Amino acid sequence: MAIRLAATIVLVCILIMVPVEAAKKQKQDRNVEPGEHERRLMNDLLSKFPYREFARPAINESDALTVAMGMTLQQIMDVDEINQIITTNIWLTLTWTDATLAWNESDYGGISSIRLPPSMIWTPDILLYNCANENFDSTYHSNVVVRSSGSCEWIPPGIFKSACSIDVTNFPWDDQVCTLKFGSWTYDGGRINLTKLTEEGDISTFKPNGEWHLKGVDVLRNVVYYPCCTDPFIDITFVIKLKRKTLYYAMNLVMPCILISSLMLLVFTLPPDTGEKLSFAVTILLSLTVFMMIFTESLPPTSDASPMLSNYFSAMLIMVAMAVLLTMTILNFHHRNPDTHTMGPTMKKICLDWLPWFLRMSRPGHIFKGPFKKGNLSNQEMEIEMLDQSPGYRRKMAATTGYQNNGRTPLTLHQQGSAGVIGVRYASYHENQDGLMDKTIIGRDNHGIPQSREKMDNVLDELHFMTERFKKIDEDEEVVGDWKYAAMVLDRFGLVFFSIYLIIATIAILNTAPNFRKDVLGMSA
Repeated sequence: MAIRLAATIVLVCILIMVPVEAAKKQKQDRNVEPGEHERRLMNDLLSKFPYREFARPAINESDALTVAMGMTLQQIMDVDEINQIITTNIWLTLTWTDATLAWNESDYGGISSIRLPPSMIWTPDILLYNCANENFDSTYHSNVVVRSSGSCEWIPPGIFKSACSIDVTNFPWDDQVCTLKFGSWTYDGGRINLTKLTEEGDISTFKPNGEWHLKGVDVLRNVVYYPCCTDPFIDITFVIKLKRKTLYYAMNLVMPCILISSLMLLVFTLPPDTGEKLSFAVTILLSLTVFMMIFTESLPPTSDASPMLSNYFSAMLIMVAMAVLLTMTILNFHHRNPDTHTMGPTMKKICLDWLPWFLRMSRPGHIFKGPFKKGNLSNQEMEIEMLDQSPGYRRKMAATTGYQNNGRTPLTLHQQGSAGVIGVRYASYHENQDGLMDKTIIGRDNHGIPQSREKMDNVLDELHFMTERFKKIDEDEEVVGDWKYAAMVLDRFGLVFFSIYLIIATIAILNTAPNFRKDVLGMSA
């Protein structure tokens, strides 16, 4: 009975004491100020080891501290082709383990992680080797996340300007590869073992760029030995692969250039008498020059490589320049006259025979023979055919029909016999070496016409003068016609030649870029 009573008293006491202790603990917790555990934790961690921010937190001084590095690419802000600088918005990620910053969570109110300024603890001195910024270190020194196990994670964001070698060979259908090389500035590989956090850069939050398409970010770890040191120097290189979007350049540079160059073909369809043939050609030449000046302003002044589009502009400028020279030659031919120029037999053969045959041109009253067609007509047949086709010959025949007798031209009259019959003497005219007409008396015709001899002589002399005059005019007109037709042949030749030149140059030069073959022509690189 006494034992049972004692057990009951003990149970009652326990039931009374438990709420009392809980109430006391609750009261004590209510008396703790906000953040007291975290402040106490920070004080305990930072007061243990003086010069903590300078000492490398390796457990064994002979061992290398492992630092893992990664990056998150947020945005490509600018690619400066002229200065060869790429500007990127990047979040770096650095992780390492500091054993001196570990704690027991239960001793500090269950705190699992704290944030400490990088100036109060040791952080790796990672810098961008190929930095093009004046400040060199362009990161924002954010707080370091320290966990109870001693692991540290530091994510400093920054806008990095780095040197990037721009290859403009295939501009604007080009790919660019820019690198960001990070490494410790003072620690070699024996003290800091710099490793890759991931095999590829994080581009999940990347903001698309209007000019460049991001193909990917590779991560490389390089171990470099220098003659000065026994231990290697390690760096982490992020390789950013870019592909240019060509719509802007195709619409604002390539298409206008092709259209302006195509307009050059219209020069050879304008008649020379319009007076605008040469001025139109020079205007096109100046337009291409202006386009090329605008284009070169966006490229770096380098002699290492010649841009594909620059080669195309140069080819088009050469075409337009040659077209201007040909246009000047055409105008010169068109306005030539027999008083200043004569067409040689070689030029006649080329401009009036071979080229028209090759270009499938026709000339009224003429038959062209090609360079491989020989002996189709004899010389005599050709002369007869040309005489029959000559309008001047037909006009002279019509003018002298009433005064010719068996190929002889009546010259003068004379009186024969007592009957007063008038006879006619005949003369033959032929051209001498100096281009003058010689007269030869052939004979006399006894069948005369009873007319006045003096009057008949005057009529015949006037008729001979008019005949020679018409002959000279026809010859001059034929020479002028030959020069004008030669100019027409050159016009047709320029149209055909430069059309072929434009098509071949456009396809051959633009096809050199692998991305052009892939994007435009649908061919694999």
